[in-house]
Amino acid sequence: MSIPKVAIIGAGLAGLAGLYAAYRLHQRGIQFEIFEARSRVGGRILSTNEGGFDLGSSCYWPETQSNMESLLSELQLKSIEQYATGVGLHERWVGNIVRQESCASSNAAMRIQGGSFSLIKALTDLLPENKIHLGVELKSAQGGIGGVSLTLSLGGGRFVEKQCSQLWLALPPQLANKIHFVPELKIEEREKLASVPTCMAGHAKYVARYEFPFWRNDGLSGDAYSTIGPLGEVHDASHQQGEAALFGFLGIGPHVRHMTDELTLKSLCRDQLVRLFGEKAARLVDDSIHDWSADPLTATEADQFPPTWYGAYDVPQIFEADWRERLVLVGSEAAGDQGGYMEGALLAVNAALN
Repeated sequence: MSIPKVAIIGAGLAGLAGLYAAYRLHQRGIQFEIFEARSRVGGRILSTNEGGFDLGSSCYWPETQSNMESLLSELQLKSIEQYATGVGLHERWVGNIVRQESCASSNAAMRIQGGSFSLIKALTDLLPENKIHLGVELKSAQGGIGGVSLTLSLGGGRFVEKQCSQLWLALPPQLANKIHFVPELKIEEREKLASVPTCMAGHAKYVARYEFPFWRNDGLSGDAYSTIGPLGEVHDASHQQGEAALFGFLGIGPHVRHMTDELTLKSLCRDQLVRLFGEKAARLVDDSIHDWSADPLTATEADQFPPTWYGAYDVPQIFEADWRERLVLVGSEAAGDQGGYMEGALLAVNAALN
């Protein structure tokens, strides 16, 4: 490992920021290295192995999220409009399903063709392979006259020391708050980091894959909302061409999910899809579920109660005192406006670059 000008911690959704930051730094000829605790890139951007359906972040809105639109164009990635044609369903109680025409929005949601991981792969492919280090977790950072000294865990009780000029944290603030800093951060900065919810961290997402979108032929949009569950909402996740899918967010809380095994949760979700969309929904190819609240590299105990909305966070991107010129928070939640979204990751990096 060479000595980087910038050490970037994280290569997931917050680390979409990490990969995007590396991409822009690489364009400018600035040395960098990425250190990711997981054994894969992407973090909260995760797609199924078969079909590339999103188990994490999926949508963006071009009208209010222009940086995403520009980056996809720059990388020559295609996007598709979220399907919303037809009748939506509202399951209010057992045996009571109300049908209502879906309302078109002037600011329609878009998804990346092939899944959001296509963006992660495109950025990764443009970076030197030897600059991305997986399975490496930052434990502590010590600032000094010559820069920042990092203590990185390789697992199995093994550690390595690295030096850098600047440390960019492409992490959720909750996880950044676990890092030991010398000199210590100001108390109010620690409190701010601890107070910021992590997008997706309290949620679980379910995807059912089908050979074709049968619900469209039945005049249904794929949108469904339920007060019974286990899925609180369901939407069409089909690609423009090829395989089809329905995805949904589990409406039951993390603590209940953690007491229920995955096979049982999948079975309950399948039963619900049959209730909503009929017997054709039972003929799925396969299904997947990912509980982000059970992922220690995403969620902390504080994230077990997810917020009801995202979009405006109050967290410092630039730190004060001894860390002013050395430490920057560039994850999605650091964006303030659009915090928690993929757009937020790009905004946070752009602010750091400027």
